[in-house]
Amino acid sequence: MVDIERLSHVLTDLGVAPLVKAEELDGGSAAAFRLDLADGTRLILKTYDRAEKVPHREAYASSLLAGVDVPHPRYLLVDESMARLPHRFALTTYVPGAAGTGFLGERELFTGIGRLARRLHSVVLPGFGALSAPEYQTNSAYVRGLADHAFGRFAEYGADPALVTALRDILECDFAGVVLDTDRPVFAHDDLHPGNVLVSGAGEGLSIAGLVDFGNARASSAVMDLAKTIFICEHEMPGSGAAVLAGYGPIDHPEPAKALAFYTMLHRVIMWWWLRHIGVLATADAEVDVMTALLARAAKG
Repeated sequence: MVDIERLSHVLTDLGVAPLVKAEELDGGSAAAFRLDLADGTRLILKTYDRAEKVPHREAYASSLLAGVDVPHPRYLLVDESMARLPHRFALTTYVPGAAGTGFLGERELFTGIGRLARRLHSVVLPGFGALSAPEYQTNSAYVRGLADHAFGRFAEYGADPALVTALRDILECDFAGVVLDTDRPVFAHDDLHPGNVLVSGAGEGLSIAGLVDFGNARASSAVMDLAKTIFICEHEMPGSGAAVLAGYGPIDHPEPAKALAFYTMLHRVIMWWWLRHIGVLATADAEVDVMTALLARAAKG
């Protein structure tokens, strides 16, 4: 629960109307609350209890979308001091809408996610990697660094050495033809799926009402982020990738199918070692279910 008295002092300092009610929201990796104020305004209080979640980074990512047709929360206050509340927190504007996870059977949810991804990818950034301080000037250097780290952690967390070698061979074989230095660094949400979008309407009238959670946002190529979007949408709703692609439209790459397969493999490797790292996958045997299909597809292609 949130400390109402301490939170009220924070809101007073911010110069907004008094707090009437704080309601905890479902979902998310840390507690979040909708705050109803006396003048009818609603705000969101997000708390942060994991070190890798950095509210200032999320606030900066949100600010980059100020001129883009993407409804999203604006960050009004970020405090990592733990002096005013007993946790790091951010206060943001409230974006109305229902969680996309309640509409997984609606094709329009996924075509809407595809259209949203294209709008995000219209934001061109100065380099690849972190949004505020990009570490790489070329796509190939960025992907090479990411792949080296990912396969290192993949092996470290117990993946079968033969599988590590086989997947790495696929990556090396396709790298030059897929990872293009003509690809521009764009705004990549890197976690775009039904749980991070808000929707309004239903059926053919369904539309994306908002985008939340910028904790993973970075600068990458558009096709790399699109591959991540399809990968996690397919996990939420098998078969949804076609709708995402339909909403997204033409992919600016000479071999889009090959590029999507390449980046999906890399995303799978990253996801596997991360799930091992946080304990979701308890044993190294878990890679059999999520990786062998990649080798089967590679053998056919």
